[in-house]
Amino acid sequence: MSDANDLQTLVGKILSDEKFAEALAKNPEQALREAGIDPTIDLIEALKGVDAGSLKSLAAAFGENQAAV
Repeated sequence: MSDANDLQTLVGKILSDEKFAEALAKNPEQALREAGIDPTIDLIEALKGVDAGSLKSLAAAFGENQAAV
């Protein structure tokens, strides 16, 4: 899967799956692997310590920006 597809998948899952957003906040590496996304060290580090609500807000903002492109 390409990086762009991974990001689209990640944004979609965060917005549509509350349990995934919570799992991502608790254990980013495991949640990403279970979603079929090969996590990079940078992505894991970026997600550490971010709560599920913040992830959803960020994903929503990213989704809106992509819709405008």
